[in-house]
Amino acid sequence: MVAAAIGVLATSDTRLAWFVSIGVLALSFFLSTPMLIVAMAVPATLVLTRVGGFVSVSDVILAVATIAAVVLVRPKGMSAMRPFCWAGIAYLVAALPTLILNPYQENTVEWVHEFVLVIGSLLVGFTIARTGKSSYAIGAYVLGCLGIAVAAIATAAVAFAIHHELEPVYLPELHKNLIGGMLATAFVIVHGRPAWFAIPRNLSYFTLVVLAGGIFASQSRQSMLGLLAGLLIVGLRRRAASRRRPLLGILLTIPVLGYSISMLSSQLASDNQFNSAYQRLDWFEESLNIWHESPAFGVGLRWWYTDRFAARFQPPNAELEVLSSVGIVGLIGFLLMFALVIWYLWRLDPTYGTVGAAVVVARFVQAQFDLYWVAGQASLLWIVAGVCVGAFVHDRSGLEQPDSSRQLSVNYVRTVT
Repeated sequence: MVAAAIGVLATSDTRLAWFVSIGVLALSFFLSTPMLIVAMAVPATLVLTRVGGFVSVSDVILAVATIAAVVLVRPKGMSAMRPFCWAGIAYLVAALPTLILNPYQENTVEWVHEFVLVIGSLLVGFTIARTGKSSYAIGAYVLGCLGIAVAAIATAAVAFAIHHELEPVYLPELHKNLIGGMLATAFVIVHGRPAWFAIPRNLSYFTLVVLAGGIFASQSRQSMLGLLAGLLIVGLRRRAASRRRPLLGILLTIPVLGYSISMLSSQLASDNQFNSAYQRLDWFEESLNIWHESPAFGVGLRWWYTDRFAARFQPPNAELEVLSSVGIVGLIGFLLMFALVIWYLWRLDPTYGTVGAAVVVARFVQAQFDLYWVAGQASLLWIVAGVCVGAFVHDRSGLEQPDSSRQLSVNYVRTVT
């Protein structure tokens, strides 16, 4: 019947028939293998092509994956996710007053967008790991990052051969800081080798080398600092979590900080008042001026997409972006969200939660010098947090009586339930 209807439609409007055919195919695929759609949300965070000018491909796939996750997730074990969801809701509720005080379309749409980026990502990550698919989903993400790293290295090598100097790498649809942030997250995960991501040791070494080359090629100082923070979290945690490589983050501290400080000093000493360092200082000042328009509740989400202010930039700092958008009240909720999630991941069994905490911290540190609410990058950290909890619940559900090595996990569940 459906095929007949499409055939009739094709005789009058071929283009519409194509869209209907693709829609039916997508619906059939979704109904037959919904878990695959959920798992695809992880590598899809690498696809930032815009759809309709406001959301990206990764946003669309995440929204569909969230709906599928709600259908597929089992109530058993969801109590462990409760504190994480409440942490996200704390921020979203704190951001509600700005919707009332600043009624415009971009404001409302962005609030819904952030709801999916946080709560939807947590549910997606939990569902992936709860069904035992975390290695496949995270593996697909790492594989995609390897491809980006190779492309970045090749681009940097060609540029060096032509200009005889290292230049930041820009790939189609990918800014250097996006490249660095994506690869840094993959590096932290592969380095930590958590219980929910099985990767052979020798393969992990090769992967780390390629990812490190891609990060260096990107020349993204923000990502390097975020990576350093993530590696320090892994390195300072238990030996069981760091897999006997506790010193890597500490050893990288001096060269990474030295390189970043050297580049910053060079830019500030330059006569070029339009380099990235001076530009950020100007944006910081303008962001504070806009925040002064409404200190308590902010001027609205995505205010830079409107004509309400002369400034048309997204603040390159997480706190200033949140402060100008949702005010002091929203900023308190935002910081509380991060603090609670990191705290609960820290209390989780280290073999599950350490890398999750490291990824969240790494993204937060990078966002001190870069954009935070970026499609894909703003969802991946919460997906990983959900994966940590889902993997723990999945593995523990197969144990009738947890042994002594699982005691910390048991204590965590008792705490959150």
